[in-house]
Amino acid sequence: MFGAVVEDQCLCLRKLAGGDRAAEVAYGDFLANPKVTLSRLIEGWSELTRTAVAGRHVLAIQDTSEIYFSTRPKHRRGLGVVGRGNAHGVLVHAMVAVDADDGACLGLVTGDVYNRKGRVKTSHAKRALKDKESKRWSQTAQAAKPILAEARMVTAVADRESDIYHHDRAVAGGGTVYQATADWAFVATRDVELSATPERAARKATLSPRIAVRGSRSSGPTARA
Repeated sequence: MFGAVVEDQCLCLRKLAGGDRAAEVAYGDFLANPKVTLSRLIEGWSELTRTAVAGRHVLAIQDTSEIYFSTRPKHRRGLGVVGRGNAHGVLVHAMVAVDADDGACLGLVTGDVYNRKGRVKTSHAKRALKDKESKRWSQTAQAAKPILAEARMVTAVADRESDIYHHDRAVAGGGTVYQATADWAFVATRDVELSATPERAARKATLSPRIAVRGSRSSGPTARA
């Protein structure tokens, strides 16, 4: 079934079965099985990844995707609000392991599939981390530790949204994050073609990363910022 989803880019069981009634019924029976739970499915993501990361420098990349569904009010079956509140679907937050040396995808690590019940009225600043959607970044990183334990080194990669602290916060030794990184050298420059979205036209972006390697205060592999 998963192979059919990837090949057809579709979630309709009837279409995935390709006209095979027996396959359609089998897919439905599998998903209706009480033993097939979200947590068990997510556990299965990492079955092969645990061994694939052994001895490698792994890029642990995590991000969130919004999955939209065309649906009507009476047929939403628990789908939550996505986008700017004008669509319904689910959110998938996943971490994928990539070999830092050759770019090979080693597999999914962990993550979560969830939805928003509605708009939260309490301001973000007044909520504890456990009550914020942003907790997914730290929870995913913690859940990944035992799965990536055999890796030679792990570099966590995420966009700015994952930094749940104040961006230009103070750092040990004085100054702020922006001040401390201002003198880091650019290590490369690459142009990336960005596809069009409903909110902007297609465009080209130029990426120029700064990297500094610093010794970790705790025991373990070198920390890379």
